[in-house]
Amino acid sequence: MDQFNHLIIVGGTGRNIGKTTLVEKLIEKFSPAYPITAVKMANIKPGNEHFHGHDVRSFQDKILITRESRIDGNKDSMRFLKAGAVTSWYVQTEDAFLPETFPEIEKLLKEAKWSICESNSLRNFIRPALFIMVKGEETGPSKKEVPVLLQKADVVVEALHKKAFDALVNQVEIKNGKFVLSASQSPL
Repeated sequence: MDQFNHLIIVGGTGRNIGKTTLVEKLIEKFSPAYPITAVKMANIKPGNEHFHGHDVRSFQDKILITRESRIDGNKDSMRFLKAGAVTSWYVQTEDAFLPETFPEIEKLLKEAKWSICESNSLRNFIRPALFIMVKGEETGPSKKEVPVLLQKADVVVEALHKKAFDALVNQVEIKNGKFVLSASQSPL
C-alpha cells in the first residue's frame, strides 16, 4: 500500500455529519501558503444511489472524474474551491469498480503537491499522512466497514462538533514535508 505524506483523507460513519465542513476548514487553513488539491470521492454502493445528491442512474461509465470549475453552487467540490483549493476533483464510481478506479485517483494525487480528500473507501488503497474519521450516530457505510475504518483512523472526531473540529484543525500542521498532528497541542 502506497504512502502519501502530502495527503489527508477525511471519512465518516454517515451522511450529513460534517465531513465536507472539516475538509473546508483544513483547506482554509493551508491554502494561503500551500497549493491544495481537493478530491471528493463518491463510490456508489448497490442500493445507495439516491444518497448522492444527483441522478447516478445516468452514470454510464465505470468511473467519472470531473475537474470542478464552478463556485456558484453547493456541491462539495464547489465548496472546496470556495474554501481555497487550487483544484477540486469529483470522482464517482460504483463500489465494484474501486480497484480499477484507484490508479486514476493515484495519478491525480501524485500530480498534486498537497491534497485533502473526502472518502472512506480510498483508505483501503492508500496510506495517507493522516486519516480522520468523523463519527456520528448514523452509519452510512456498510456496518461491517465502519469498525474497520475507525481502527485505521489516526483521529476520530465527533460529528458536527465545532470546537472539536477547530481543535483538530489547529493540531494539523506540515512538518518535514508531510501532514502531521502536532504533539504540542492538547489532545482532542
